[in-house]
Amino acid sequence: MILYHSADLWKQFRTKSLDNMGNDTHARLMSLYKKVPDWWYFILFCISLIIICVICDRNNWLNWYLVLLTLFINACLVLPFGLLSSITGQFLQNAPVYYLSVIIAQGLTLGQESRESYTYITIGYVLFVQSLSLIQDMKLGHYLKIPHRSLFFAQCLSSLVCSSVSIGIQYMYYNQYGMNNEFDSSFSIFDYTLLGGSIYTDKNGFFSDANAENRKLLWGFLVGAILPIPTWILSTRFTCLKHFHWPLILVTVSWMPSLLSAGALCTWTLIGLSVCLTVGKYSFLQRHIYLTSAALDLGLNLTQIIISNAFINVERLFPSWRGTQDNNGYDTCTLALTSNK
Repeated sequence: MILYHSADLWKQFRTKSLDNMGNDTHARLMSLYKKVPDWWYFILFCISLIIICVICDRNNWLNWYLVLLTLFINACLVLPFGLLSSITGQFLQNAPVYYLSVIIAQGLTLGQESRESYTYITIGYVLFVQSLSLIQDMKLGHYLKIPHRSLFFAQCLSSLVCSSVSIGIQYMYYNQYGMNNEFDSSFSIFDYTLLGGSIYTDKNGFFSDANAENRKLLWGFLVGAILPIPTWILSTRFTCLKHFHWPLILVTVSWMPSLLSAGALCTWTLIGLSVCLTVGKYSFLQRHIYLTSAALDLGLNLTQIIISNAFINVERLFPSWRGTQDNNGYDTCTLALTSNK
């Protein structure tokens, strides 16, 4: 963010007005509405901050100063991750912020299974994700020409209703099934399981014993921080490297172990490069690229539905192809089966 976008960000911070956006039609039209004063946001933030600090500290969920710490750290991450998401159109923030919160919680020795650790991770993570969601909604309202103040009150009302309903349902659930009709101090509104806590299971610490191998993850933060620097230096001489986007590359590769197969990524790369080097070179065809991408995604989903209903649901086994071996009818790479064993 600092290397590639610091000048634009500094210019934006200095102007801070929709009146100075040049030929941006959306900004000029939105400047006709009454703006939301900064002190509205400030008062709302102060009220929310006081409430969450008092609730966490009084219920022994987390000390108030640790609440401020996790809020500060994750608030600093909103701008760089939000910038990357707006440029790439990809939701890049889940795993890195989650792991960073886990590492900091372990560094503070809050305890693996303690309410303090759960609350620390959840408060910071929820602040981060909800801040970006708010920005996305405000951006959508900007394009739809919804007045600033109307959008502000709509966001406040929806947040109040959703949070009240969520906490109320969770309270009734624990009150009926988990606490024998008694609301004791072990209850926490910050349900850590919503974050996918299955990968955070070692009772002696995230980087010890059963999870000792996870220490290697720490090197990922250092490598990811250093990689853009030489690329930025070389881009001053080789203009083609200005389009080399390390965050997007790394987050795509990180999907492979759990969500994507190597074949899917290779297919994406092949089709993407083919389109870029052929159709993408002609400006009058570029507007059809997004439509083609959506059509490919739709075709894939429809194919999965058809295969599921026509073959899997009627117990028709997958055919045996060269390069695969018998795995109860599923198409599985021989190397994958060997590695699983």
